[in-house]
Amino acid sequence: MLIGELAETQVWLAAPQVVERGEELEESVQVVRYAPTVVTAEVAGGAAHVELRVVDGSLAWFCTCGEGRRGVFCAHCVATTLARRRLLVQSACRRTDR
Repeated sequence: MLIGELAETQVWLAAPQVVERGEELEESVQVVRYAPTVVTAEVAGGAAHVELRVVDGSLAWFCTCGEGRRGVFCAHCVATTLARRRLLVQSACRRTDR
């Protein structure tokens, strides 16, 4: 499975307030690396570093925030997932504009 499908599932499973905060943070995400099985990003000007990765067909995530260090799919992970989705849509739009 690709990272997008797995990460989107985690967004659906996250608490509503976590998703809401992730939506607020999305515009502050700077994607550092984007590949089919890994996304790394800096969120809120480097306040948090996020890594989403496919490991043995499952999503593994890490964030430097307190919740993320405890293994929670935090608002920074949600924001990174939403930013990944936005990049994918922008890339598809550019391809169809040619």
